[in-house]
Amino acid sequence: MKKFFAILLVISLIIATSNIAFASSSSTADESLDKLSISKSKSSSKELYTLFPKFDPEIADYYVFLPKDEDTVYLYMKPDNSKYKVYCDGDEVTEDDDYLARKKNISDGDEVKIVVKDRDDKKLDTYTVTFMCGDKNDDDEDRLDSLSVKVQDGKDSYSKVSLNKDFDKSIKDYTVSVKSNDYDTARIYAEAKDSGAHVLINGKMVGKEDYLDFKVKKGKNEFEINVIAENCGESEKYTLTVNYGSDSTTEEKTEAVISSLSAKDSSGNTIALSPNFNSGKKNYTANVGNHIQSVSFYMMTGTNTKIYLNNTELNSSTWSQSYNLNEGYNTFNITVYLTGDSYDIKTYSVSIYKHAKKLESLVSIQNLNVNGVAKQLNAYNISGSNFVKLRDIASILSGSNKQFSVGYNEATNAISLISSGYYTANGQENKPLKASKDIMISIQTVTLDNQATTMTAYNIDGNNYVMLRDLALLLNFGLTYNSATDTIQITTSTNYSIN
Repeated sequence: MKKFFAILLVISLIIATSNIAFASSSSTADESLDKLSISKSKSSSKELYTLFPKFDPEIADYYVFLPKDEDTVYLYMKPDNSKYKVYCDGDEVTEDDDYLARKKNISDGDEVKIVVKDRDDKKLDTYTVTFMCGDKNDDDEDRLDSLSVKVQDGKDSYSKVSLNKDFDKSIKDYTVSVKSNDYDTARIYAEAKDSGAHVLINGKMVGKEDYLDFKVKKGKNEFEINVIAENCGESEKYTLTVNYGSDSTTEEKTEAVISSLSAKDSSGNTIALSPNFNSGKKNYTANVGNHIQSVSFYMMTGTNTKIYLNNTELNSSTWSQSYNLNEGYNTFNITVYLTGDSYDIKTYSVSIYKHAKKLESLVSIQNLNVNGVAKQLNAYNISGSNFVKLRDIASILSGSNKQFSVGYNEATNAISLISSGYYTANGQENKPLKASKDIMISIQTVTLDNQATTMTAYNIDGNNYVMLRDLALLLNFGLTYNSATDTIQITTSTNYSIN
């Protein structure tokens, strides 16, 4: 049991204070609690409830949402010092208990108090976990109805700031750019479509006023807005970036860039792009099910620009026409021109892989060359694309400037990749492949440098295989194909590009 909860410690992620803005009225603590997690059961590290906000020893107040028929939880809480005492609702929790406490018959609004005392029995901190409970008859609507931002410009006055695009519940990412002043305060209004839903901004619950005030600092301030449906089972996430102390028109006048990019499928659902959009990143990937027939795009640019998608001119800040998707790889090239005297041009690409209706794989017979050295390619070819084991490529790139490590986080059930990390071999790398028997779409979670990412992947005979092109994009190494020799070429000294 102790070994299990030692692994479970990993799930307590620390929110980086370098770019996350906190509500000015948030309760604080003195870091006496080192770890806090809440689980559905005593024996499974995979059945964890989400803490809002993510655990930070300096934050004292948290929310957990329990869907219908879930009213029992296990709280794991470890003090920062082995000499400290931990009490959960008045009952001491010790290392002999694996720092574990069970709470039953939880009702909506119930609070659990976690008190940490020093060796002299002096109270150091009180952490509070508030539970919100759903019911089967509750609404499952988890969308925002409106989002807006105001900036304090006087003792009791606020001015509205325009988002980079009109609010649309299907668009999940927004940006505002504002000039700095003496108040350094942003007021964020976020109202759910369903009045019974819960809205949190950076983990803090929005009240009846539908807004929260946050202190902001110069540069980029990131806000995560979560909408939890009334039934506490459905949720949606939006992101808002406040660029504080910048002139929003400067970049538009001098550079041909996309300031926002979103995609939705033929069912109206948002398609998750990987990596997360940033105007400085030019290549993106995604994958969709076979039932998805088409995709449309929403892009925003500055003034004096023209946008072309696969040579068709589009309008900024409006959804494009629908583009049909074929099985396998679909590439969309987006070109932005800055007109006038300051001519500039930039090209972005979005590659969307549509899973085949009938999944079939063949052992790839193509050759592989890495930095001029011939290597054995152990891959399955599915719908014209090569799928490889992460450990095989990590082994091949070990020692290069694009090496990466591969690990597994049992607490989150995620494969963990760290760029530039040292790879440790397990002796199973680059084994010859046989004809596959069982193949299905993989749902394995993968993180890169502790950030969730998306790669097209399949589970073949019990092993996960990821698309080589997706891996090249995320790790940014050159990947080309020589048709004359039927050779895939990896070049770690060059960046990834669509060819």
